[in-house]
Amino acid sequence: MARGQKHKLSESYVGGNVVNPRGAKNAKTQEPTVLLAKDVYYEEGGLQRVYPYFHRFATHAKGRWVGRTIYDVFTKEFRDRPKAYYEMAIEKGIIEINAETVSKDTVIRNGDLVTHFIHRHEPPISTQELRIVKETEDGLLVVDKPGSIPVHPTGRYNYNTVTRVLEMKHGHRALYPINRLDRLTSGLLLVGLNPNIARNIERDLVAHKIQKEYVCRVQGEFPEGRIVCDQPIRVIAHKLALNCVDPSEGKPSLTEFEKLYSENGHSVVYCRPKTGRTHQIRVHLQFLGFPVANDPLYNNEEVWGRAMGKNGALPQLIETGDNVDCEEIKRPSKMVGKCDGDQKNDSWKTLVKRMEDWKDRQDMIEHVNECVGEKGPDVCEKCSNPVLPDPRPDELCIWLHAWRYSGPGWAYETELPEWAQKAADHIDRVKYCPENETNEA
Repeated sequence: MARGQKHKLSESYVGGNVVNPRGAKNAKTQEPTVLLAKDVYYEEGGLQRVYPYFHRFATHAKGRWVGRTIYDVFTKEFRDRPKAYYEMAIEKGIIEINAETVSKDTVIRNGDLVTHFIHRHEPPISTQELRIVKETEDGLLVVDKPGSIPVHPTGRYNYNTVTRVLEMKHGHRALYPINRLDRLTSGLLLVGLNPNIARNIERDLVAHKIQKEYVCRVQGEFPEGRIVCDQPIRVIAHKLALNCVDPSEGKPSLTEFEKLYSENGHSVVYCRPKTGRTHQIRVHLQFLGFPVANDPLYNNEEVWGRAMGKNGALPQLIETGDNVDCEEIKRPSKMVGKCDGDQKNDSWKTLVKRMEDWKDRQDMIEHVNECVGEKGPDVCEKCSNPVLPDPRPDELCIWLHAWRYSGPGWAYETELPEWAQKAADHIDRVKYCPENETNEA
């Protein structure tokens, strides 16, 4: 299809209501004036679900997109859908440039408005309650977040997020999340109900006046006593959410650990991060050789190889005849280049490639085809996309929980998760007490 041909799609809906009329100049959803939780959410099969709805995404071309084909950008920048879907979407005209249908080979130019009309099937999440721990008079909302639910709208999640659930089910309109928790991580989340309280607590976080305490369940017999990991951490690939220890280019990072108890080949460990790097606890535990036991990213041999990143070992592909084997090597003493740009170092490139290959193997269509019978996958009547199987219970969370946060004059904690119930008998001996804190350099 050439530029200039238009198609009929003109409105987007959720639960039958117009959500985002065509012609909006940005990608933000324009909600109907009245949209109730019952119009959006329902529970089925032990999961909280969102009724499928049409949604319009629109954004002006990023600098890195200019000069690339529309197909190349979508298949490489938006990896939550298979390549076959983007071929179909371009062919049917539900991916546009400047409100005109295009072909796979259409090149994006500077200033182009790229639009994608998508029938959204949000992934289901746990039905576990988003529990309000405390709401203070000065506007601090303390929430116990279940695993499986992201904090903000992101990727394929919009309504099944903490901020939207607080808005739709609890009536909170202005929300200012303060601390970060990964989607699969459960536990204590601080949310400001006004910008002043959010700004004040964020300032205390930056000044290291707030203590963060976590519990996790790791693989193996964690050593006794206080264990400190101070290995620097860097982001290897933003799009893949991949982080790693890098003594040369990583940012300063410090986490304290102490075993609470062990059972059945696992250890439940108390964690106290002193810095706030992305995936810090998970990366440091992997480096120590005790990854979070059910962590799909940092306890994944397909990505990290046999050594699983212990002591900074990286996988390396070694060609032997017609076969490609994997062997772990120690990280070079000096890392060169950046994986989010010019990847000059073979070790980083190999790790990123293995991660990309693993994600490709989790491709939606393949996942569906493996989980259905001879008739093939169920497909949506409106968008002809395969309906993905529900996540298994073990795919809804990892065994990492933000248990307690404390600051000047306040402290809040959650109940311990089911997988760490015995920690209640041990945690008092290790939890943070200001009077026991020693001066640190």
